[in-house]
Amino acid sequence: MLSVRLPIPRFVSAGEVFSGTGSIGVLRALPAARVAVLASTSLLNDPVAGDKLRAAVRAQDVRFITAPKGEPSLEALQPVIAEITEFGPDWIVAAGGGSVLDGAKIAWAFYEQPDLDPEQAARPFTLPRLRGRARLVAVPTTSGSGSEVSSAALFAVHPHHAKRPMVSHELLPDVVILDPALTMGVPSAVRIAAGFDALAHAVEGYASRFDNPLVDLLAEQATRTLLRELPRSIADPEDMDARLSVMNAAMMAGWVQNLKVPGAGHAIAHQLAELGIGHGAATGFMLVPALRYNCQDETVRLKYDRLAVAVGLADANGLIDEITQMRRDLAVPNPMTGKRISDRDRLLAAALEDVCARANPRLLDRRALAEILDDATCAA
Repeated sequence: MLSVRLPIPRFVSAGEVFSGTGSIGVLRALPAARVAVLASTSLLNDPVAGDKLRAAVRAQDVRFITAPKGEPSLEALQPVIAEITEFGPDWIVAAGGGSVLDGAKIAWAFYEQPDLDPEQAARPFTLPRLRGRARLVAVPTTSGSGSEVSSAALFAVHPHHAKRPMVSHELLPDVVILDPALTMGVPSAVRIAAGFDALAHAVEGYASRFDNPLVDLLAEQATRTLLRELPRSIADPEDMDARLSVMNAAMMAGWVQNLKVPGAGHAIAHQLAELGIGHGAATGFMLVPALRYNCQDETVRLKYDRLAVAVGLADANGLIDEITQMRRDLAVPNPMTGKRISDRDRLLAAALEDVCARANPRLLDRRALAEILDDATCAA
């Protein structure tokens, strides 16, 4: 991959993408001697999806490793890193939601670079070269995080601390598999939260300060598809076409967040992890308040008017109303219920330092972030 410092729009992605029912069978073609499969407990215990995954992995030696529950932290991943290092795989397969995929990327990095300093890992684009020992396959099952095509992995030093990103194009998986059959055992609440995370990637990223007209087209398609297909996939759990459409749209939205970076909503959502709020729930919760704030700027509003028209709506207000109505229709709960921010000033300061705050189309300060957070809390 070229090392280019000029501000020229570019498109980078995973090596190969396979999409469709039964695509998990691609794992049989891996040129692997030893495969480590890091998967969520729910997936491994699923009598259908778990069996599909096990049947698809063909190698001389295969080891299935259970991913830690919750958002990835270096502390929780230490046993995983130790087991992968002891096993010595030449391919790592990550199967599960965004936290599993991110956790696998982090474990992979420390497997490849045992002396890696966590502080260095958190500095963007300073990660040493990977693939000296193994390659990575991403098999998402929740259709939302976009981690399968992301150059980043979010982690916390300790559980429930605010997240930090490990950012490097080295983290892009070598192979991505989008098989809707593996999502059948995922609870609808998890799928809804993931879907809103994908929507936030597409919508927030659309107006990012980082201009990329090619990626804007992907944002339009992802937004249009998610507004139509996410409710359909929840209403009819057996509709595999709708599930696959959501998976494809989530990947497109993943390209948007990777190449343009979402804004203020994500910057605040990353800090809500310290309250034990999942990433998808947090980004979906913050999306409309961030939109309302940004649309107070006429230039930003015009851009969102264009997005609205592209997805079949009248204007930015119509887009905000459509997202709000979809939250109501899908009965999305308020993730702040029963939660209390212990140090609001510290949370806002951390959000202001987040890379997503720097990508936001309208300038931010603590007062602006407080306005967005208050809007979310009052409206929910």
